[in-house]
Amino acid sequence: MTPFSKIQGALAAAALILCAGASAQAPLTKLVGEYNLASSATVPASTWGYSKGRISVKQLDERHLLIALSCEWKREPKAVCGDYFYAQQRDDGLYLQDMNTFAMRVYFDPASRKLTIISRGADAKQSVRHDVFAATTAPLTDPALVRRMKRELSNADSKENRRVFGPYTKWDYQENRIEFQRQDLTTP
Repeated sequence: MTPFSKIQGALAAAALILCAGASAQAPLTKLVGEYNLASSATVPASTWGYSKGRISVKQLDERHLLIALSCEWKREPKAVCGDYFYAQQRDDGLYLQDMNTFAMRVYFDPASRKLTIISRGADAKQSVRHDVFAATTAPLTDPALVRRMKRELSNADSKENRRVFGPYTKWDYQENRIEFQRQDLTTP
């Protein structure tokens, strides 16, 4: 017969493992949703920003997200504007793919549900763009953004991209962590 204290210890250990697993996955699920462009500004001031935009974050499996962006440029509204990224949950955080993300940083504030992307330009002025997206439940209705979002989702699921780059589950996710704003610093 097993002593009562051993059963309690085993239950406590099991509860700790379940809680640790849940907290490791928490950032992944917190980010899922739809976001509208709230602001887009550059330093120094320029037209290298968005006039409108939408981000859709979808959970693909227990460790991966798809982040799709459809947008419209201030300086050239008819030009192609959009992108997609994958993110992977690791033990020490949520990371963007290492491919084509070296010039950007992503921050997420769970309290306000705002997603901020800071991008460095390759221009002579060394511009920096600061885009803020706020969570929304409104459906995407802008025809240009709907069309561009469909294109980005199609590109993300492209058989040719999988053939060339391999499946997103095999990519590297090590250099560019999505930073979650700490709640204990902002709450009393």
